[in-house]
Formats: sequence, structure tokens, C-alpha cells
Amino acid sequence: AQSRNFSSVDTARIAFASAGTVPSSQVIADWSTQEWVRFIDGLGATQPLDKLATLDKAFHFTGTPNGEIAMRWYPLAIRSGYEQANEGAAAFIERVGRRKLILPIYAELVKTPKGLELAKQAFEKAKPGYHPITTASVQDMLAKAEAK
Repeated sequence: AQSRNFSSVDTARIAFASAGTVPSSQVIADWSTQEWVRFIDGLGATQPLDKLATLDKAFHFTGTPNGEIAMRWYPLAIRSGYEQANEGAAAFIERVGRRKLILPIYAELVKTPKGLELAKQAFEKAKPGYHPITTASVQDMLAKAEAK
């Protein structure tokens, strides 16, 4: 079933990328996290803001409780300049402590002055709940970004 689903994911992603066609509810009805991950990963490094807004409106990626989707959606949104996702990204990294899920988001945030500020604020709130290794990784990332 997985390969069949991945072909429907790829078809949906290509239709979205070329024509902005949002996958229909029938197409996505049986998509699991893996299909969504493939869809988002396949969108490339950035997307136009209107396309991200369309996807977000249709599928509510900003604010998703799903870590696998969040760790892909937020970096794509941040790299693309889709600031509507910033608050959701900050809330996610404040709430979730798993390095694997949050480091990609921090890595994108620290690339701009505004993002770095948001990352620092979120980290201050989240730090008490982070594992010491996660805390060290984020502190290192923030320090390197500030040094630039």
C-alpha cells in the first residue's frame, strides 16, 4: 500500500507545485504521517507565500501536534518567509523537547535577526523542560548565530 500511496503523494505534490492544485479530501483520505512527510519534503527548499498560505489553510500545518510534520513544515515556512507560521513554530519548540524535532526549526530561525530573536525567546521559555543535551545543542546554535 505504501508505494501506491507514495505515487498518489507524488502526483498530488506535482499538481500543487505546477498549478497550485490542493490535494482533494479523497486523495488525502488515507494519508498517514509518512505520506505528509513525503509531500512536504518534496516541495523543495522554499515555496511562494501564497502557496504556503493555501496549504496551511487547507491542512492546518501551522499548529500541528504532529512532530514529524512540524519539523518539516516550520523550516520550509521560515526559509520561505511565511511569517504566519512563526508563532506556531515558537509554540512548538517551547512545547516539544526532542532534539530531532526542534533543531531543524531552530536552525532556520537563527538565520535572520528576527528569527534569532524569536528563537532566543522560545528557548528561554523552553529551557527548563529541555534535556541537558538539547539545551547544549540549542545554546551552541544560538551562540554561533549571534557571533555572525
